[in-house]
Amino acid sequence: MGKRWKALLLALVPGLGHLYVGRHWRGLLTFALFALAVNGVYAAWVMDELFVGDLCRGGAAAAWCYSVAHIAYLSRQFRRKPVKERKDYHFKRGLTHYLAGAFDLAKAEFLTVLKLDPMDVDARFHLGMTFKALGDRRKAAKAFKRCLADDIDAKWKWEIDTEMAGLTSTK
Repeated sequence: MGKRWKALLLALVPGLGHLYVGRHWRGLLTFALFALAVNGVYAAWVMDELFVGDLCRGGAAAAWCYSVAHIAYLSRQFRRKPVKERKDYHFKRGLTHYLAGAFDLAKAEFLTVLKLDPMDVDARFHLGMTFKALGDRRKAAKAFKRCLADDIDAKWKWEIDTEMAGLTSTK
């Protein structure tokens, strides 16, 4: 079970979800308000005060609804990691697969990086190397040319020139 679902499950007890995600003061305050309202419901029941009981039930329900709704709002951040973090994750996996010789898996990871950031020249270069390793010279050349076009710092120019020379000489 992921962190998001744990937080939502704990939010069923007002304040626990907030404590789980690190919002300690808000969690303690929410729980204290909920406990105070539940205590008021009990006291109103013992004293047979209908209006006070209704008021306290409303307070307890409001604290419970706030707890669940706020945790649902906060847990959106657990759903998706920032783009840079996801790019780095997929890029590292792609390199690992490439070095292990699993070129189809590497290709999928590099394509995922390029979906997240179409201008990523490192992923584009390694995608070209992956296509070359798979034996698809046409796609490798296309990836290398696109990498040269996007690479404003000419970071991969020498390597691409070398690889392109190898691709054209073996045709």
